[in-house]
Order: sequence, then structure tokens, then C-alpha cells
Amino acid sequence: MDRIVNYLEIPEEEKEQILEQLLRLGFCPAYGKQRTLKREMEKSRKGSLPQYLFLFREEKLIGYSFLIGEKEDIGRVFPWWAVDNSDVLPTESAVQLLEEAVRISTECGCPALAKRLRGNLEYRNV
Repeated sequence: MDRIVNYLEIPEEEKEQILEQLLRLGFCPAYGKQRTLKREMEKSRKGSLPQYLFLFREEKLIGYSFLIGEKEDIGRVFPWWAVDNSDVLPTESAVQLLEEAVRISTECGCPALAKRLRGNLEYRNV
């Protein structure tokens, strides 16, 4: 069973290891490296964007969905509305990750982002 973990829920001592796994998975921020990535993710707060979701199968990181905001060029590290790897995940895992991303975007008051993510979800549910 896959499980989704928000960056805010990750114990401090595990964050570096997860970010290392993320980079090995192939994620590349628009700017910076692991330390810059961590510094940017530390800005995340409950109830607002940005939010960073990690998808695990057992203890192995297999996916991510980073919900940044509803406009481009918000920052140098993540200049996108959102970024994920749902396109390379098995359908069931991708749907689980996208559904959670839609839910969080909606809860954070970002309906335009939620609508875009629902489009990705509809594509995966073909």
C-alpha cells in the first residue's frame, strides 16, 4: 500500500534522507541543490501553499507532488504552479497522489490549481 506524507509531517532527522531520495528519483529544482530545496520546503505552513507531498511504497520514495501556487514565477526554486511525477507512476499510485493534491489545493483556497490537477486526474482515469 502506498502512503502519502506531507513534508510538514516528516521528522526533522529524516528530511535530508528523503530529499536525497527525491534527487535520486530524478527531481531537479529550477534553481539550487539539496540545501536550497530544503530551505524552500521549510517555508511550508499548514493551510496554505506551498505544500510538498511525498508518495512512499513501504519505505521507498516513489512519487512527489509539490503544490506551489496559482501563478508562475513565484520563486526561483519552484517557478511552477505545481510539479509532480504522476506521469511515470502506476495509474493507481498516480490517482492516489493527484486526488490528495486536489484535496489540499482546494483546502488551501486555490481552486484554479485544483482544477488543473483534476484535469491531470481525469487523464489518468481514462
